[in-house]
Amino acid sequence: MNDLAVPEPREPDPGKSIRPAALVLPAVAEPPLTERRPWLERTAIVDAFSITGVKTPVYLTAAGVAITTTGIGKSDAATTVTALLASSEIDLSAAYVVSAGIAGGPPERIALGSVAIADAVVDWDRKHRWDRATDGNHETQADHEAQADHTVRPEPNEGSDDPDAGLDLLAYRPHDYVHDLEDALVNAACEAATDVSLRTDADAQAYQDRYPGAPEAGPAVERGPTVCGDEFWHGPRYAREVEWLCDAYGVSPYLTTQMEDAATATALERFDLRDRYLSVRAVANYDRAAPGQSVEESFDGNEASLALALDNAARVGGAIVDDLVESDPLEIRPENGV
Repeated sequence: MNDLAVPEPREPDPGKSIRPAALVLPAVAEPPLTERRPWLERTAIVDAFSITGVKTPVYLTAAGVAITTTGIGKSDAATTVTALLASSEIDLSAAYVVSAGIAGGPPERIALGSVAIADAVVDWDRKHRWDRATDGNHETQADHEAQADHTVRPEPNEGSDDPDAGLDLLAYRPHDYVHDLEDALVNAACEAATDVSLRTDADAQAYQDRYPGAPEAGPAVERGPTVCGDEFWHGPRYAREVEWLCDAYGVSPYLTTQMEDAATATALERFDLRDRYLSVRAVANYDRAAPGQSVEESFDGNEASLALALDNAARVGGAIVDDLVESDPLEIRPENGV
């Protein structure tokens, strides 16, 4: 941050609310996942504010776009977004809200560095996960044998092609835990992203080529569901479970996975503002290892794919936000009659 020409945060003027035209929500400011940095580099930051309940400064651009981080995970995201929505120091009643950052993705479906505009946000954590190898509270003979020789018994569906044997939708489910985003806004975002020039990278492409069945082409702009969970899962077994959940909700196949957007969408929904929400995520890593690679080695992708995703997320996200501010597709500004 010291090398960026940004103002020091200050308290908002008493009795005067900040009224941005858009709010951009990267998750992280700290290296190496510096999702916020490209947004501060590409725009003229004219002011910065300390908002009660928000951990990092709210930066304001000359175009009236506010930028702050949510933090990693659903609790941080929900807390940050709720604090912003409930604050008298900032007024989001006429603002579009865009989560913009990096994500994981399935290698058979999307290229590294591609940017996915979500049309649905699935909550991965709202489900049942059953150990069907046990009968009620009674241990099986295999459990006793495993305990006797001090071995760790694998979970029942490990390596299985039938992960739904251990999964169910919640028995108490007043609604499906899927946020279907406003179609008109998603369409406008996809249109705004059409002419964006995405960066490519030879090292990221070489890493992508290690995955059989991965796209041969480089980054593109895609549209499809994103899955949000607090669990740092990785590997094909869990990917099959994620696919099962998306299938059960009728929104398969998923394109990206991340840790904040279901919480952000829920907070906005509570304030009746979810219709102006977008999730724009670039794929930094794949959700499983390449052949000959450990899950630990593959979890973060590599430096090239991370840098590529950070750049492309800001390129596409920036074009979308610029268009939203200029065109106001949902006519939410007071001067447009709302």
